[in-house]
Amino acid sequence: MVIIMLKVLLVYFSGTGVTRYFASLIRDEMEKRGYRCDSLNLEEYLDLPTLWQKKPVALNYTIRAEVKRPLGKYPWPYQDLDTALKTAAENPVIANLQQDWAGYDLIGFGSPVYSFRPAPVMIRFLLDLPVFKKKIRAFSFATHDGAQGDFEDFMKNILSRKGFKFVGHLDQSFIYSASAIIRKSFDHLKTGRLLVRKSYQARRNIFIFLEYIHSLFYGIPYWYKGTNLFDKLLGMPYRFLYSFGVDFLLNNLLFGYGIHKDECIQCMTCVQQCPQGLIELDDEDYPIRHYHCMYCLRCLNWCPTNALYFSNLTKDKARFPGPEVLLEAAMQDSLDDRLRDG
Repeated sequence: MVIIMLKVLLVYFSGTGVTRYFASLIRDEMEKRGYRCDSLNLEEYLDLPTLWQKKPVALNYTIRAEVKRPLGKYPWPYQDLDTALKTAAENPVIANLQQDWAGYDLIGFGSPVYSFRPAPVMIRFLLDLPVFKKKIRAFSFATHDGAQGDFEDFMKNILSRKGFKFVGHLDQSFIYSASAIIRKSFDHLKTGRLLVRKSYQARRNIFIFLEYIHSLFYGIPYWYKGTNLFDKLLGMPYRFLYSFGVDFLLNNLLFGYGIHKDECIQCMTCVQQCPQGLIELDDEDYPIRHYHCMYCLRCLNWCPTNALYFSNLTKDKARFPGPEVLLEAAMQDSLDDRLRDG
């Protein structure tokens, strides 16, 4: 295999840590090929809540929740996605990226999938990007719980608007992280084993994708199928069901915000970790949220005492511990097996 020295940047937002994990797998496989690969976690690069709150774009389920089941007296002035796309303009705060990214041959943009779209904070970042004069090749990558619909088409559209040459998409379904908050218990070992199996699958898909990338830079014909056609077709009826059935479940059984004050230690972890900056402290210094969010679940998952919940359906239920904890459980079990056999 001919080695090419590409300079690659992976830009991502991760809600529960799964997309960050996927980015690490992509980076590992790229570095095996000799690529120089940098990673940029948006939350470590800039004040993401402030960036988003300047023009707070929201997906339809959040806007509908504000109308149907408002958490506060005054609704947040959300922009719907269509309006946000029409009013997109360069943000001076990140205008320097025009120069900072000029040296990269390839840039990947990653996010978990929310209602077939990137996280609203990632959307805001993409819309605020300057229009790049140099046609840098770009691809998207995503993690989801089974279906991503037309996520790839959306990313192709928005990145092309910003001057990139869109070359493809990678996605992977790892584990059902979102469903943990409605389960009575969450089997770390079983889920860790599933994550290991899915990781092997992801590495195979990344390898195939990088063969395709290799062909682009060398001009070698290579057929790459891109997103599975079945996944795209599945997105159509699923979008219909989401608009009615899932929307009903979210608005009536999940959306909300509650706290067990006797369990809260007022550590402010939820306040600090909210990607949208929507969690505040009330007069007694307990966390409170007056507006509907994108429901990334991070505040629930990161709370050290399990004091937070969204609705009665999520009270005293399990929480998603993150991929690192699950992998550690699987590796420890494998080590124990070897010690017993040895």
